[in-house]
Amino acid sequence: MSKIDLVVLGFLKRKPMHGYEIAGYFSKHGLDLWVKVKTPSVYKALNRLEEQKYIVGKMEKVGSNPPRKVFNITASGREYFSQLLENTFKTGEKGSPLDYWNAMRFVQGNLTENAFIEIIEFREKFLENLKEKMRQKCEMAQEGEGINELPFYGKIMVEAMHKIRKIEIETLAKLKTSAQLPENKKIFIQENK
Repeated sequence: MSKIDLVVLGFLKRKPMHGYEIAGYFSKHGLDLWVKVKTPSVYKALNRLEEQKYIVGKMEKVGSNPPRKVFNITASGREYFSQLLENTFKTGEKGSPLDYWNAMRFVQGNLTENAFIEIIEFREKFLENLKEKMRQKCEMAQEGEGINELPFYGKIMVEAMHKIRKIEIETLAKLKTSAQLPENKKIFIQENK
């Protein structure tokens, strides 16, 4: 999965843009904290995506500015973006929690309500499984190696991890409830009936 592809295609799905504008969005929307990317990497991704026919570029001149290549997403680019988005939400242990939460910025207009609920429930199940795995590992470590007492920093880290998981579970529950409110239906793709 390519984080930069997800973000570039996500922005182009919203509107046609040139490379410098896309690079500026990384910083403007806080994505530079998630995807460590420099402007040349954006152009490299644009070239690769264009070669793969996920986007098309056209030189445009606006006012007295020099011509710039403005990119549009193609139908195959939309499909690829949808795959990247779904894969990001369902990576579980393979992905960073930041990947999951930052992909949320692309939910509007890209998922049905049912698909949104599914990704929330997938994350809830993942967190429950993770909790059980961590419990088992702690038990094995204490029994097998005779570890009776964690050092202070270990205790603090375990406590913090429990708090983070609890907050994430609460957030997921709020998202699921809010997704079902009538006033929030407009952000989802309407399902074919």
